[in-house]
Amino acid sequence: MKSNTANMIRLLYIALLIVGFLSCQSKKQEVVDRFKSLPDNEGGQIIRMAIERAGGWENWISKNSLSYIKKITHLDSTGAVESTEKQFHIYELKNGFKGRIEWAVGNDNFQIINDGAHAKKYKNGNELADTKSKDDAWDTSFGSHYVISMPFKLTDEGVSLTYEGIDTLILDRPVHSVKVEYAKGAGSTGGMHLWWYLFDVDTYDLVGNYLDHGKGYTINIYEGFQEVDGLRIHKKRNRYISNEKKELVMLRTIYEYEEMKFDVAVNESVFKLR
Repeated sequence: MKSNTANMIRLLYIALLIVGFLSCQSKKQEVVDRFKSLPDNEGGQIIRMAIERAGGWENWISKNSLSYIKKITHLDSTGAVESTEKQFHIYELKNGFKGRIEWAVGNDNFQIINDGAHAKKYKNGNELADTKSKDDAWDTSFGSHYVISMPFKLTDEGVSLTYEGIDTLILDRPVHSVKVEYAKGAGSTGGMHLWWYLFDVDTYDLVGNYLDHGKGYTINIYEGFQEVDGLRIHKKRNRYISNEKKELVMLRTIYEYEEMKFDVAVNESVFKLR
C-alpha cells in the first residue's frame, strides 16, 4: 500500500513538472510569436528590419529588467530652460509589467509606482489622490516604458501597421513612414492616438515619430544611440510641439538617457503600492 501511494505521489509530481514545463514553453512561445506574427506587409517588414537593427527580438525578450537615469529639460517659447530634473526609472520586463520612477524637485521627493494593475504618485511619502496625479502616475509609468522599449513595442497586441512610403516633410531627410494605430481597448490608450513612426531609409534606425494625440500634435526626433548588452537604445530625444501639417513649431522638451542597465537585481518590494 505504501509502495502504491509512493508511486502515485511520484507520478503526480512528474505530471506537475510536465504541466509546468509545457506552461512555461507555451508562455515563451506566445511571446516569441508576437514578433513572428507581425503582418506580412510592408509595414510589418519595416518593423522587422528596425527590430533586427536594434539588436534582435530574441535578445530583447531575454531581458528581465531595465533601469536608467532620465534627464528632462523643459524649454519655454523663447528656447530658454524652464526647469531640469533627473529621474531614476526601473522596470520589470518579464512576468507582467511593473515600474517605479523617483525624482526630486527642490526639497520635495516624488515617486510613481505601478504594480501592473494600479499606479500611484507620492510626494514625500504621501499618496497624491487628486485626479491629475492619478492620471500622471498611470500615463508616465506606462508612457516612459513604451518610449524606451521602441521599436520592440510595435509588436504589441492590437497594433495595426500601415506603410505610407517615404516621408520628406517631417525630418530634414527622407525616411520610411509607418502609420501605427491601436485597436480600441488595446493598452491604456487604444483607439485614442495615431502615430507615424519614422525609420532611416538605409539603416532602419528609429529616428523619429509624429503623434496625433487628439488634442494636439507632437514630433519626437531621436539623436544618437547607445549599445547596451547587445541592444541599440536611443540616447537623446527632442520633443517638438507640431501641427496638422507635420511642422516643427517649438522645441518643448529634451530627454537624455544615462546609466542604462539591463538585468539589474530587483526586489519585488520596490513595486509595492503603499
